[in-house]
Amino acid sequence: MTVPTDDAFAQAKTLFLDAVALTEAGRHAEAETRLEAAAALVPDRPSTLLNLGVVRLRLGRPGEALRALDALATLEPANPAGRFQRALALNQLGRHAEALALLDALLAEHPATAAAHQLRGQTLQALERHADALPAYERAVALAPALAEAQLLLGQLLRDLQRPAAARNAFEQALAAGADAALCRYFLAGLGAGETPTSAPPAYVRGLFDSYADDFEPHLLDVLRYRGHEAVAQAAAAALAGTPVEAALDLGCGTGLCGPLLRPLARRLHGLDLSPTMLAQARARGCYDALVQADLAAHLQQTPERYGLVAAADVFIYVGALDAVFAGVRRVLQPGGVFAFSVERSDGADLQLRPSLRYAHGAAHLRALAARHGLAIVQEQALVLREDQRQPIQGLVLCLRAPAPASAA
Repeated sequence: MTVPTDDAFAQAKTLFLDAVALTEAGRHAEAETRLEAAAALVPDRPSTLLNLGVVRLRLGRPGEALRALDALATLEPANPAGRFQRALALNQLGRHAEALALLDALLAEHPATAAAHQLRGQTLQALERHADALPAYERAVALAPALAEAQLLLGQLLRDLQRPAAARNAFEQALAAGADAALCRYFLAGLGAGETPTSAPPAYVRGLFDSYADDFEPHLLDVLRYRGHEAVAQAAAAALAGTPVEAALDLGCGTGLCGPLLRPLARRLHGLDLSPTMLAQARARGCYDALVQADLAAHLQQTPERYGLVAAADVFIYVGALDAVFAGVRRVLQPGGVFAFSVERSDGADLQLRPSLRYAHGAAHLRALAARHGLAIVQEQALVLREDQRQPIQGLVLCLRAPAPASAA
């Protein structure tokens, strides 16, 4: 084996330090290039392998990260940072049991590592061991009360375990520790604390559905017995009376569940969603002529496209206040165009944020919104949208129509 020269060591050190600075600046691809060059000059340096693993994880390439971290484990099996990063990579690859074993070994030797307790909680939840995850999160925040992400995860688990007072406290601690304020206030509002936000934070919705994409449809259809999309498509079809429109827009299209139902109703079908992972699945379905990743209210105010049909199935449970959406839909609807959508039905209030973190809307409020934006009600149907915790969730499907052309009045 060739021993690196002093000059090679000096060059590798410079490249390594450059990579650390680039990583801190969020320039991970450039950092990776520097680290690979350093590794070529001086192979098998634990610090280089560790940082290669870190940047590849941040670049979303856990398989390649794991190769670097496995090489580090061969050199230094007990390296604490190496074990932690390997557990991250294994979790991202769906190898949760292996990740848990690594974390248990790490914590046996370094029991005061708060971040490892947090990751252990996340790993246990991935293994559906939610009750076991609770003490892991509690230990993390006991060791590091300012660990905002651990406080958020603890709060969400406590909420799911029907312990609202403890969940509120965890979310308040997360807010004080510097966690995303909009997200904390959204979670707190769902527990009845503070003002109700007008919509779910976009990053929350995008992250939720990015992580949910692979299991989305089986869970929605088989576990939750969701059928709202069928009711929306049926209402739209009835309003169009067998005459396809030139173009239709599927708001919040997700994986494209509505695509096959809307496709016969339009010569061109467009889809819109916040989640790139969901859009990838919608694209694979082959039902859509165009797909756009964007916030729906902003897109409706900006797009030059016009539609004879706009559909939104199970979308407004994350939007909340709908005035801007109605204004945007009215803007893009052609004369005589149809707007069909579903909502969870509130118990009289205009707008409610439920502990499920889904919004519910009042029927009278929706009728007033329609009138304010010049949309006539064609159909209003009460129905069970889905189940939640084996309980039926009551909803509404509304079908509205824009004014017809003056010549047809």
